[in-house]
Amino acid sequence: MSPSDADGTELPSSPGARLRRKREAQGISHQQAAESLNLDTMVLAHLEANDFATLGAPVFVKGHLRRYTTMLGLDENEIVSLYEHSTQQLGEPSLVPKSRLEMAPVRSKPRWPWVVGGAAIFFLASALVAYLSEHGLPWIDATPDESTAPVLQEAPPTTAQALPAAASTPPIAGPAGTAPDATAATASRALQSGQVSLQLKFAADSWVEVFDGSGKAVLYDLGKAGTERTLTATAPLSVTIADAAAVAVTVNGRVLPALPRAQGQTLARFSIGPDGSLR
Repeated sequence: MSPSDADGTELPSSPGARLRRKREAQGISHQQAAESLNLDTMVLAHLEANDFATLGAPVFVKGHLRRYTTMLGLDENEIVSLYEHSTQQLGEPSLVPKSRLEMAPVRSKPRWPWVVGGAAIFFLASALVAYLSEHGLPWIDATPDESTAPVLQEAPPTTAQALPAAASTPPIAGPAGTAPDATAATASRALQSGQVSLQLKFAADSWVEVFDGSGKAVLYDLGKAGTERTLTATAPLSVTIADAAAVAVTVNGRVLPALPRAQGQTLARFSIGPDGSLR
């Protein structure tokens, strides 16, 4: 639904109508309001038209409404309450634009893995039955008789074995008493696997999306205040955080001092490389 289509059906008490009337009463144009809020004019047009579904998850819509009402001098809690009871918002929010969802083809699960797997199991079972029919069970009566089993005698210790333990050269220990090159070996395995450890600590509610290098959603949820999420995924990771100031991010044990975001915006989008660096 476009903003022009929503103007004719909006309710006088809807949040969009309240915002538009207040803006027009102050003689402020869409362009002037957008420049003041550092937003696109279409975002304000969708807010005033109650077309909230095109703006993504409710956390984004509420953020835009609070900034807009503050600029116009309205009660932000009242406007947000009107939005929450509005019949225009969707029950299942999504950060994916509606146009992309409508164009996405419906894909059914492929059946060929089941066919290939069934054929492989059939051939393996047939080969096993043929082998047992010809040779029988080879492990039956294979245990040697105790009377004919060779008796192993303990050999006397050699001179090198008889030396006291203190005479041998001790291994060179790594940092904090670890085995030689243990830390380097662990780091090497982490780099070879291409995985990154990511920890998120939430001081306030914030929507978070994390996709791994194959495009699979590793985390797609609303993080609650006072909680934390820890995950390990294959880099490069694509991360989106709605309220960047409310989330502390740690990558491979290193705390990030600040998240990259545009001036005046609460949203942060960035990627993490296999070495844990931000891109």
